[in-house]
Amino acid sequence: MPPVKHPRIAIVADAHFHDLYADYGFPGVVQGDRRLTFRLLADTARSTRVFNESYFALHHTLDDIASRGIRHVVLLGDYSDDGQVETVRGVKRVLDHYAARFGMRFYATVGNHDIFGADGRHRAKRFLNEDGSYSILSSDPHMRDRGAHAVIASDRMYCQGYPDGLDAMADFGFYPRPDDLHWETPFGTDGDPATRLYDVHSPDGKTTRRLMDASYLVEPFAGVWLLMIDANVFVPVDGATPGEEGDLADSTSAGWNAMLVHKRFVLDWMEDVARRARLEGKCLLAFSHYPVLDPLDATVADEVALLGRTGMSERIPQADVAQALIAAGIDVHFSGHLHVNDTARHDSDRRFLINVAMPSLVAFPGAYKVLTIGEQSLDIETVGIDAMPLDADVRQAYDREIVPSRLDAGGMLDVTDYGGFLFEHLGHLVGRRYLKREWPKDITALIRSLDLADLAMLALIDEPVAAVDAKVAIVAARSDPGVQQLLTEAGLGSPQLPCISAMVFLADWYRLRMGSELAFDWIAPERMALYRAVGQLFADSDWSGAGSAQARFALIFRMFEKYAGGLPSGNFSIDRADGTITRIGPRQQEKNSSRR
Repeated sequence: MPPVKHPRIAIVADAHFHDLYADYGFPGVVQGDRRLTFRLLADTARSTRVFNESYFALHHTLDDIASRGIRHVVLLGDYSDDGQVETVRGVKRVLDHYAARFGMRFYATVGNHDIFGADGRHRAKRFLNEDGSYSILSSDPHMRDRGAHAVIASDRMYCQGYPDGLDAMADFGFYPRPDDLHWETPFGTDGDPATRLYDVHSPDGKTTRRLMDASYLVEPFAGVWLLMIDANVFVPVDGATPGEEGDLADSTSAGWNAMLVHKRFVLDWMEDVARRARLEGKCLLAFSHYPVLDPLDATVADEVALLGRTGMSERIPQADVAQALIAAGIDVHFSGHLHVNDTARHDSDRRFLINVAMPSLVAFPGAYKVLTIGEQSLDIETVGIDAMPLDADVRQAYDREIVPSRLDAGGMLDVTDYGGFLFEHLGHLVGRRYLKREWPKDITALIRSLDLADLAMLALIDEPVAAVDAKVAIVAARSDPGVQQLLTEAGLGSPQLPCISAMVFLADWYRLRMGSELAFDWIAPERMALYRAVGQLFADSDWSGAGSAQARFALIFRMFEKYAGGLPSGNFSIDRADGTITRIGPRQQEKNSSRR
C-alpha cells in the first residue's frame, strides 16, 4: 500500500488579536476613510507584544496559510488581546471568514489572556483620541485615571470565564462537530460544559471551587489525533470569598507546574489517549498554551544567578513536568505563551519528549509553523511574516500621539515592514523595560555606557573587578600595551568593536533569546563573530568570584552562546520512532545575510 498522505497543519500561537475596527462603545479616531479603536504606541513601547499591528498580522498569516493550500489550523492560545468580549467576537469574525472562503478548520486551545476562571474579570485599556490624548475603556465602572481624557465603562471590555468565554469560539474545536471523525474530553464524549467540571482546592484546603476544563481530543482527518490541552489553572485564594474580585489565582507563571498539582485528571486522560493511539495506529500530537520543557536552552540557573527570579524564569516548567508527560506517553508537544522560538528535548528511560516552542505573531521574530506528517517523521517549517508591509493609516495615527506626547519610539517608526517593526520594538524594550525592571542597577549602568571593545578589555583584566570600579579599570586597560596585544591576538583588533555599544549587544542577546536561529537573519555574521570572540575571552578565564563584573558578564555571554547553539528551531524534522531532530536545509545563519 502507498503511504498515507495527511493534510498539512498550520500552527499559530499568541496572535493576541486586537480588532482595530470593532465597536467597543468608544468613537475612536478617524484615519483615512476608516474609524480605528486605536491602542497607544506608548503602551506598545513598554509591552512584550505589539497591539494595533496584531489585526494585520493575523490576516496576513491566514492569507499566507490559505495560499499554501493548508486547511487545518491550530491556535495555541492567547488568540485574543486580553479576552475582552468584543475582541473574542472579532477573532470569531476573522476565523468565520476564512472558514467560509477557504474551507479552513480551526482547532483552538485557551491561553491565560483568553478567559478567566468561572466568573471572568475586568479589563481596562488606553485608546487614542482625535487630539492625541487618551481615554480609558474599562469593564469596571469604578475605574479612575487622572491622566485620561475620559474613563468610559463598557461591558464589551469584560473578560469572561468558563464556559461563557468559549461561546464565540464554539466552532473551533471546543465542542464536537458533525464532521469530526472522533471527539472527546477527559470526561467523555459529551461536550456539555456541565459534564466537564472538576474540583480545585485552595492551598489551605478550606475552599473548593468547581471549574470547567476545556481540553479535548479531535480526529480531524483519518489517522491523526490532536490532543488540545487546556492548561489554564485557577486556584482559590486562601480566605477569599468565591465570586469576589481576586478570589482566584491564575497560572500565568505556574503553567504545567500547576497542572501536576491541580489537574492530575488531565494527565491520567492523556495517558489513556496515548495508549489508545498506539493501539489504533494514530499519530498523536499534543498542544497546549504552556511549555512542558525549558525553551531557553538550559540558561535558567544562569539567569537566576545574574538577575534573580525574573518573570521569564518563573514560567519555566520544572523537571517533573517532563517526567509526567513521558510517563503519560506524550512524545511531541507544541506550546506558546513565552513568545520564544525554540526546540527542546528530554530523554528518560529510552523515551523522549520534544517541546516545539512557538513564536508569537506579535513579537520578534513573528512567525508560524507548518507541520507535515509523514509515516516516519514530522517535518516542521517555520514561516516568517516579516515581509508584511506596515499599514499607512496606523503609521499616521501614531503621529497624532507622538507629536503632542513627544514619545521616544526608538526606530519603530523608521521602518516600512513588520519584521523591522518587531526588530526595533524588541531593541527598544531593552532600555525601556528589561534593564529597568529586571537587571541590577550596577550592571545596567555599565551596559548603558560601555562598548564591545570595553567588554573585551574587561575580560582581559586579570584581577576581579567590582561593577562600580569597572569603568576605571577599563580606562586603565585602554592604555596598557599588553592588553592591546592580547586583543589583537584574539582577533579583536577590529575598528568595528568600539562602534558596537553594549546596548546593541544586549538587544541582539534578547533577539537570540526569543528567536533562536531565526535571529540570525537579523544579526550580521561579522557582528556575531565579534560577539563570540569577546564571549570566548570571558570563557577562557575562571571567574570564580561570582560578584565581580567579569563573572557577571561571563554569565551573559555564556547565555548568549547557548541561545545561539540550541537544537534546530527553524526548518527541521523529528523522527517519530526515536525523536532524532534533523535540520532541513542550511542553518539560518548560513542561509541568509542579516536584515539589519
